[in-house]
Amino acid sequence: MRPFLAIATAAALAACNSGADDSMDPTQPSIQEPADSADPAAGTRPADQPRLVTVEGRIGEGAECPLLTMPDGGRWSLSMEGSDFGPGDYVELTGERMDASICMAGEGTLLVRRIDPIDPPARDRDPARAGGLAVTSDYVRGSWVAKGLNADCDRPDFQIMQNRNGGSIIETSVNGVPTTGYVDVGESPAFQWDEGLPALPIETRGPDGLAVMPGDGRTVTLAGHRIAGDGVVFVRCA
Repeated sequence: MRPFLAIATAAALAACNSGADDSMDPTQPSIQEPADSADPAAGTRPADQPRLVTVEGRIGEGAECPLLTMPDGGRWSLSMEGSDFGPGDYVELTGERMDASICMAGEGTLLVRRIDPIDPPARDRDPARAGGLAVTSDYVRGSWVAKGLNADCDRPDFQIMQNRNGGSIIETSVNGVPTTGYVDVGESPAFQWDEGLPALPIETRGPDGLAVMPGDGRTVTLAGHRIAGDGVVFVRCA
């Protein structure tokens, strides 16, 4: 029985040594996941799924790159080599948001794909320049109707008149309720109300238009017109 036991023991040892040798075989390739294999564009702008952003504003100079300042005060750095546009131009553009850039200012950097000149809103223009009109007491006084095919000066949406103190007041309805407010024609022109209603900024539009813009807080209706987005344009009745 001893010879048989010795042979079996030797066979078992050989099998164990064979398995250990296979696991240490230097010819077998090691399997490793390449770094960032799931994101070949890591650290740069996306290669196959660009993040496009469309904005408008005025181009200005920045420390590292041109800056686009939007009407609401937001800013974007621009990568726009070879463009015919530059500081002072008011434009609408579509750009690809870059993940890495030397430009440090603003919300991020846009690689400009399309850019077009557009007319700036009145609030962006200097009243001393052609086409720009300041909001004054003389400008706002009168009867106004929302611009459109249904405009009816026999039933104006609001009236602005001078009060006994020389200021301007507005008579209209807000959220369906008859309301009287004060017209501020100072540095930040707006319709001011009592009873917790939000102030509504106003700006000139064109030679005879007055845009009423949404204020902070809840959205309201002015003479039945919902004041939201870029506002509602009213025109003066003759």
